[in-house]
Amino acid sequence: MTAVKKILAAVLGALMVFGAAVALPLPDRIAESKTEELPPASVSRLYREAELILIATCMRTGQTEDGAPAARFSVDRVLDGSEKAGVMISLVASASPGVQYLLYVRHSGEETGPAYRLVTAEPIPVDAGRIAYEGETCSIESIENDIKRQSSILTVPAQSFFYGELGSLASACDEIVVARVLSVSGPTETVCRSTMGGESTLATLDQVFLRIRVENGLYGALRYGDKLNVVLSPYYVRPVINATDLTAKTVGAPPERYPTAGNVYVFFLLRSEDPRSDRYFTVNPYEGYVRLVGGNVIRPYYNTAMRDMNDLSLFSRRLKAALGAEEQ
Repeated sequence: MTAVKKILAAVLGALMVFGAAVALPLPDRIAESKTEELPPASVSRLYREAELILIATCMRTGQTEDGAPAARFSVDRVLDGSEKAGVMISLVASASPGVQYLLYVRHSGEETGPAYRLVTAEPIPVDAGRIAYEGETCSIESIENDIKRQSSILTVPAQSFFYGELGSLASACDEIVVARVLSVSGPTETVCRSTMGGESTLATLDQVFLRIRVENGLYGALRYGDKLNVVLSPYYVRPVINATDLTAKTVGAPPERYPTAGNVYVFFLLRSEDPRSDRYFTVNPYEGYVRLVGGNVIRPYYNTAMRDMNDLSLFSRRLKAALGAEEQ
């Protein structure tokens, strides 16, 4: 997509996406009571930037090969993330041995050196269950409550595009799989969060939640036996933008049936933008899935990206050809 198209898409998306939502300065911070302490906005925002939030004690300090300060921490508590209490982590940071800190960290992505890096400029000291950050203070308890609130909000894609050709549809996806549906919900009211241009928006929207098991990975990293949580936004929830001309996509008879437990489908999926989430999203309500019966593809009429592809082997060949053409 050209730079001009991207700008137009952003403008159109800002006008169309979440039209019924209310934009808030920091929408994730929803107090359960007026008397409940909330962490400062500067602290609350760190939740979206970090992959792990830890309470840890500095055990020793040193220097990296480049002479930068380094510290070794023992994790006392895990406020959010997949690590466990008791593990040791190293960070490029200034710290004092014996002092407890609040750490907001992400994977460093480096093959050598510490596995994690700080989101903040320095570790945040903890004193008697409270912290001070950018001139404001709050309790660790208020941060924990804020994490619980924010983690209950579903992060959804800000925009949904329709693709008329197989190559553009496939290249837009993170994963394309043949999978059996294990369970499916009906439309469920869900608090959803979307971010565009740095602005966050909250809205209560219907979402359909699927649990699927991969039987064949056609594109991406997923393989046989992988089980996924998939979110499908019904067609009426958000406008779908035609990727070709950036107009709103409409069809005469929109999708009325959701995937059925026990049946097999080809799914076109996007990974969640939330690094903590294990959820995937269908690429859009019209092209997110097609049913398979044996080797036959049951294609809805509005899925023009898969026109003339009525069996799985033909689809697989054309998919490989389309992806090969995109890479050239």
